[in-house]
Parts: sequence; structure tokens; C-alpha cells
Amino acid sequence: MTLGKCPYCGGAVISQKLTIQGQKVNLYACEHAKKERDVNDDYVFSSDASCRFRVYSNTFLRWNKRSLSEYEMKQLLNEGQIAVRLHGRKGTGEYFKYVIPDPEYGVSILWDTEVA
Repeated sequence: MTLGKCPYCGGAVISQKLTIQGQKVNLYACEHAKKERDVNDDYVFSSDASCRFRVYSNTFLRWNKRSLSEYEMKQLLNEGQIAVRLHGRKGTGEYFKYVIPDPEYGVSILWDTEVA
């Protein structure tokens, strides 16, 4: 399923359902961010990969956000930023932060900016 345009190369961002270590996750990746297995059996970007935009839906798990939904990814691609709800370590404190695309990590949290 196509979610929108890649913020870096303009290619289509596609949603794929994967099972990684027994966990079902979605991978939101640019059509030009192709990976392949190398000689060490690791996944690396292929030689014809012209973009690196890839985001796993469980990327915010350490802040107790279970999943970045397809709707949230569409909104991020269309608007350039979204507000997400995160939780403290014990799941008690709740706070909102903006998320933006990041060329190295896929997405980044703007910790210094308050959500109005």
C-alpha cells in the first residue's frame, strides 16, 4: 500500500507487513531504499538503492508507544511533522512530542519543542 511521497527523493513510500523475531511490525520504506543480504548474512542497502528512508512501526517502543500507524505515517509524509503520544518508563506519565522525518534514522523526536 502506497502511503505518500518520500521526503528525500520523491519516490513512493510503501507499507509492508513483516514478522521480525516473532513480532509483527509494519515497515514504511521508500521504493528506492532496497536492502539485500550480504556475504555475512546481514541486511545492507543494495548497490542500486538511491534512498535510505525506512521506518519500522515499533520505532518508538522504548517510549511505550506500541506502533506508528499507517495513518500517522501518511500524515507525517503529507504535513512534514506529526504529534505523537509517548509515555514515561512505567507507563504513568503521558506527554506529546513532534516527530519529523530524519535522513539517518527515518524519523526523529523533537524533544525541545512543546506541542501546543
